[in-house]
Amino acid sequence: MQEFFFVLGKNAPLSLSEIISWLNRLKIKYTLNSFSQEILLISTEADLTNNEIMKVLGGTVKFGKIFDRVDLEETEDKFNKIFAVENLKEKYFPSTKKKIHFGISIYNCGGEEKILEKLFGRIKELNLTVKRNLESQGVKAGFLLIKGDKLSSVSVAKNKLLGSEGAEIVLILTNKSIFIGKTIAVQEFAEFSFRDFGRPARDKKSGMIPPKLARIMLNLSQADKNGIILDPFCGSGTIIQEAIMLGYMNLIGSDISEKAIFSAKKNIEWLFNSFRKINKSSYNIRWWVSDVRLLKNKLANNSVDAVVTEPYLGPRLFKKPDKKSIQKILARLEGLYLEAFKNFKHILKPGGKIVIIFPVFTESGKSYFLEIIDDILKLGFTKENFMSFALSQRGTIIYGGSDYFLNREILIFKKGCRG
Repeated sequence: MQEFFFVLGKNAPLSLSEIISWLNRLKIKYTLNSFSQEILLISTEADLTNNEIMKVLGGTVKFGKIFDRVDLEETEDKFNKIFAVENLKEKYFPSTKKKIHFGISIYNCGGEEKILEKLFGRIKELNLTVKRNLESQGVKAGFLLIKGDKLSSVSVAKNKLLGSEGAEIVLILTNKSIFIGKTIAVQEFAEFSFRDFGRPARDKKSGMIPPKLARIMLNLSQADKNGIILDPFCGSGTIIQEAIMLGYMNLIGSDISEKAIFSAKKNIEWLFNSFRKINKSSYNIRWWVSDVRLLKNKLANNSVDAVVTEPYLGPRLFKKPDKKSIQKILARLEGLYLEAFKNFKHILKPGGKIVIIFPVFTESGKSYFLEIIDDILKLGFTKENFMSFALSQRGTIIYGGSDYFLNREILIFKKGCRG
């Protein structure tokens, strides 16, 4: 049995849910050992180091493997032995290179604050111990000085602490043990930024879903790569773009706006030109200018495997709306969303999933939701539960900030197997 860690993104509940969905889609058997707002620990017989995890996940910041464990009740001597040169060379620095860089990060996964503070206070000492032990074997070693308790994924990548050129040693404190591991890969931050800000058609006025969130939603769908994925509010094509990057071959982008479809096509053409390794001819992508309420007239019954979408979230707002304005916006959106689900009922295959964003407004400390879940359930859908923490009062995940008046609510629905 091997142990691995996943450093979670800013929205930890969503990151955790995505990882679980990804593992389940691949039918990887695993044990969820521990998790916190920062990190997830799992054990599995599968060798995840051979899987290009960070090219798939959108919400994970770092991924790595656990090599050592010290229970808190054990002696200090066992902890120190982990940083002995023999152990370091075997597990953390197997490279024969004579010059390497490294860094040490500490994460809390349910440990006591007192012990955590003690670990933080030892970072400099541990860095010097590793440096001294490596240099005793003729390896010139330098470590990264950090102001806080952990290195960013950007620092890990830019300072070449991955692969044979260096290492990030990660200490993870739980309520019973300290796990010590090594980072294998970090989030492809530069690629995400390029696909977001580099694309030629960006419509800030109508709002754009971040590529990371689009990717997370696709992974939450657990759809087969050969299945048909539909985004009926495709906008400038972000979800279609990330679906292509993930290898989904049969895609449909639809929007009521001709301008949106034009922008989406332009962005996807740019994507294929920018990433030459992606074989454009392998993909079947269809585009339609269509009202979502008319989709059942364009698609056959039971033909779509998954709907992944961010619908229209309401008019563009230039100031914080009051309670009355929020209620008016939500009342207008209810009809649109329910009609959309009526169409999804026809076109979605039995057992197919809908991963969708609902708007959630906040005013005077109170949240206002689209109150249509019961109506959706009456149509024959079930609401999927997130295996996560810090969920909303409706058991959903909120994507955004506490100081925002409009956030995204992530929901998953599944069509009944009887259709």
